Amino acid sequence: MDKFSITELVFELRMPYAKFGIGALYELGYDFSKLKLKKALIVTDDHISKNTDYVERVVSSFKQNGIEADVWDGVEPEPSDTSIQEGIEFAKKGGYDSFVAIGGGSSIDTAKLIDLYITYPAEFTDYFAAPIGKGLQIPGPIKFLVAVPTTSGTGSETTGTAVVTFVAKKSKFGITHEYLMPKIAILDPLLTISMPPKLTASTGVDALMHAIEAYLAKPYTTREKPQSPLTRPAYQGSMPITDFLAEKAIMLIGEYLPKAYANGLNMEARSNMHLAAFIAGVAFGNAGVHLAHALALSLSTIVMEKGMKLPHGIAAGVFGPGMLRVLEPFYPEKCSIIANYLSRGATPCAHEAMSNLIKTLGLPNGLYELGISENDIDALVDAALSNKRLLSVSPVIPDRDILKKVALESLRY
Repeated sequence: MDKFSITELVFELRMPYAKFGIGALYELGYDFSKLKLKKALIVTDDHISKNTDYVERVVSSFKQNGIEADVWDGVEPEPSDTSIQEGIEFAKKGGYDSFVAIGGGSSIDTAKLIDLYITYPAEFTDYFAAPIGKGLQIPGPIKFLVAVPTTSGTGSETTGTAVVTFVAKKSKFGITHEYLMPKIAILDPLLTISMPPKLTASTGVDALMHAIEAYLAKPYTTREKPQSPLTRPAYQGSMPITDFLAEKAIMLIGEYLPKAYANGLNMEARSNMHLAAFIAGVAFGNAGVHLAHALALSLSTIVMEKGMKLPHGIAAGVFGPGMLRVLEPFYPEKCSIIANYLSRGATPCAHEAMSNLIKTLGLPNGLYELGISENDIDALVDAALSNKRLLSVSPVIPDRDILKKVALESLRY
């Protein structure tokens, strides 16, 4: 049967080894010594290096296990190509056999790319697809990479994806490959209590969008069968395991994100949000994200042209209610489950449950609050249409009309 099949029959679940729990960070030196690693570069931002003791904890754990470590704290929020290249130049001199990213998605994405270009030197744009770069294949595995997230949202610790802001081009673009996936994810909920409410909200909604879009991605069996396992895409479409993980993440986020937002010292809420962000990351890292994230990347570009930087979680979340309103007629059962988990049974409509959550978290109540009007919609849609990597797993044909409808529904809610 396999010989004559023209649709996909196989799915893969790719994820890093994970260590979860309060105090997990203290075991990092042991993990490295067990693997005979000798010298690491810690990649982080100056806020974490100057205002927390997270880096000191890792350095102390390394010293106890005879491991040398340097620190580079030049990570930018929504990292630019120029900042990442500065990190690459710093790392060239160190002779590192491993990298540790401490921070949010920006630190983890930056560390992935520093590791990539130290392991396989090239022009910075070479591994990015057109129209940004040459789309060169990553030659092989990168050096040992550990991700230590201090936010509960991006899921970057679970995926082979890194997103970069190209300053001169005024655009955000991502690269995805299984070789970029961290080898270990250290999930210590204690590191998230320093997040202020606004960051808790935006990163939490980012995790929610990962889960929702993975849950509503087209089934993996609707893709054309690849010529070989090597050409199976990173984003495969929804599958039984990712559906299970996405449902659990949506349920946890619906219950615990408002609690973590209201009281950042609520360790039950923080722990469950950290777990939810991780499993949502596994879900989307395998199934993919699509309509909202494609629009979010183009929204970030338009906002950048207006002289602002928009947190990724806000950019994706603002399209959540609009996307759900458009998809509800096509996926009534799954959208009903989403509505139930987000509203605790208070509303049967997924888009309404999502918009109510956004209001509870004090996030922008539509594109208008970000300075986007009907006049910007065509440019927004045009840019999103070019992101074929994401749109390939859209559950409906991602043509101009669908994207425009989602965008228009997202203006105000």
